[in-house]
Amino acid sequence: MATRSLSPKQTQERIQQHRQAVMIVALMRAKKVIKARLRSQGVRVTLVLPAVINAQAREYLIEHREELIAEAEQIIATSPLFARYRSPCAELLNDAQKQNEPISTTSALQISGAK
Repeated sequence: MATRSLSPKQTQERIQQHRQAVMIVALMRAKKVIKARLRSQGVRVTLVLPAVINAQAREYLIEHREELIAEAEQIIATSPLFARYRSPCAELLNDAQKQNEPISTTSALQISGAK
């Protein structure tokens, strides 16, 4: 299978998109944690200003950066919703893995179970 190669400019743009997506997902996860904390304290999240939640989420992101980024990377790498934001390097690895996969030698007749 022929693979489409990216120009250096396209590769840089894809890397930038990937980095932005990782940070957005990491921030979303941090907001989720902050909202859960507020709910556990009995606070109605809808009554808290978004700026307050965002500020607390950014602080949480700074404190737990490695953990949140690793989680975001995993989400982007595995979720079909984020396929367009995957790193170009990940696509190269996936293509190399596909080339090494064994090819089935079982015929359609054998699969159908005909005797």
